[in-house]
Amino acid sequence: MRRKCGFTLIELLVVIAIIALLMGILLPALGRARDQARTIGCRSNLKQYGIGLRMYLDDNQYNFPDAHTWLRSESHNYVRKGEEPDGVFWQYLEDLDVHMCPKFAMLAKGTNWEDTAVSYVMNSYVGRGGEIWSSWLGADVTGVAKETEVYNASRVAVFMEENTWTIEGYSDYPFNDTHFTVGNWSRQIDNYATFHNAPGDLDKGGCNLVFVDGHAEFLPRVKDLEDGFRIAWPKKDLPY
Repeated sequence: MRRKCGFTLIELLVVIAIIALLMGILLPALGRARDQARTIGCRSNLKQYGIGLRMYLDDNQYNFPDAHTWLRSESHNYVRKGEEPDGVFWQYLEDLDVHMCPKFAMLAKGTNWEDTAVSYVMNSYVGRGGEIWSSWLGADVTGVAKETEVYNASRVAVFMEENTWTIEGYSDYPFNDTHFTVGNWSRQIDNYATFHNAPGDLDKGGCNLVFVDGHAEFLPRVKDLEDGFRIAWPKKDLPY
């Protein structure tokens, strides 16, 4: 008698188990690959920011733009989706896709910042004629107005990212405007994003940023808040 061809129940269960095992191995790897692609896409945006910054500085006697109004709409000091972008930096990067980090766009869904069109922020210690928005560093402390006043152009950041949430002991404010004021151990204020390359814990990753000399790089979460302040502070000596 000729035997019928086919899989037995045991064989089918073995195949299903193997497929489930492979999926369990591959899915986390695919998730990490997607996250890495978003991180790279974001860094590519900031590389274009570096080029735009170079053109802006060359066109404006090496003066930095105002950290509060560098990119805005007619009604806000930031740009919401559907609004017409304005601000001195817009003419150098007239493409809204460049101004939105793909990972930020994903994390912003369902938050107060879901409608924002710009996810990057500017270091408030540069520009504005050297005037600092807050006196927390001391009444007579100033930043810098010009590129030529920056002590180390390759290690002072101009544009960076923030989280849409706060982290206890790390940051007092989430992403809420277009300027960035990093603090230190005595007053945290803003701090760098932690959502890139952070599988399983968005508080432990890092951010992308672009420096005065125009290069962009990935910054792992700063463990020492003093180090974080040093990256944003444009002068040789600390003000405290």
